Amino acid sequence: MSGLVSNILDFARGRLGPGITLEYKKDARLADILSQVVSELHTVYPDSIIETNFELNHFVECDGNRIAQLVSNLLSNAIAYGREHTPIIVHATSDEQSFILSVENYGNEIPAATVRQIFQPFYRGNDHSGKKGLGLGLYISAEIAKAHGGNLSVTSSNETTFFTLQIPVEKPVSK
Repeated sequence: MSGLVSNILDFARGRLGPGITLEYKKDARLADILSQVVSELHTVYPDSIIETNFELNHFVECDGNRIAQLVSNLLSNAIAYGREHTPIIVHATSDEQSFILSVENYGNEIPAATVRQIFQPFYRGNDHSGKKGLGLGLYISAEIAKAHGGNLSVTSSNETTFFTLQIPVEKPVSK
């Protein structure tokens, strides 16, 4: 229930208010944060296969809790919509300019019409086959990316789907 209320509040902030709020930390321990999210989701979904590939060569100034929320949303979707018994791969890299994170899963291609709307609030596409949720996770994830001065994108083919986050490693200058 707490998660639902939190998502509704994030939705309201994103649509009606100043946007998602962030608490930046200069030394966010992203490898630890990402590993913790993977571990938590693996505990909830023990049959899932989640592999990680982290090459974090530069500190990232970000809100670690919000990045955890974004990764949790992406992984939950990959588990729900990916092909069973195939790995989900979490890639994360950082250099002097960018932090790039992608979540890759195997499964059916996301239709182009769905891709165009996938980051809209309450959008769940045509496949509701027993999947629970309000359709806010990807919207909130995109808002978290935007608040960090970055973006969240999706590419999908007949075999794999990639959700990719790209943000600068330093806090963007406020306008």
